[in-house]
Amino acid sequence: MRKFTLAAFALLFLTTCGHRKTLTEQLNTTFSDHLKRLDSSATLDSVHVRWNVPVTQRFGRIFDDTIYVREYTRIKAQLSKAQQKNDKDSIAFYQYEIGYMEKEIDSISRSIGQGDTSRRFGYLIGCAYFISKNDKSKMDSTMIFIDSTNTIRFTDYLDSALRRSVRSLD
Repeated sequence: MRKFTLAAFALLFLTTCGHRKTLTEQLNTTFSDHLKRLDSSATLDSVHVRWNVPVTQRFGRIFDDTIYVREYTRIKAQLSKAQQKNDKDSIAFYQYEIGYMEKEIDSISRSIGQGDTSRRFGYLIGCAYFISKNDKSKMDSTMIFIDSTNTIRFTDYLDSALRRSVRSLD
């Protein structure tokens, strides 16, 4: 009984003392896996972390504000085109959207200062990567979000960047 307990403890100790992957190792594995699913003939040469920014509530609000302003600008351009065509239904719709978005942008902009900076949701990481295919090589970049549990999220952005890079090598 004593040998069994000692063996079970030793096995438990060995399995819990496993090497945790570094950020670069985790990114290399993720990039390679996604690249193989997209194009098995392409190979990942390397991944480099360019920058690493902690994502807090305040950063999230700044990000939301940026997206709203970009969409607001896009809708204003659509309104201008609708006014040139004198498309009354579209004009009314775009004016409603602009009015709604102006209130949201003001609200988000005012809330940025009150955003919590002490609690981290994760990290936004800028990565440069090198891939090769058909004796050609390509350097490109993308952003990766890693949450507070060290899980890579929103990998559709990664897939989109890799797809773009592979297409340029064909």
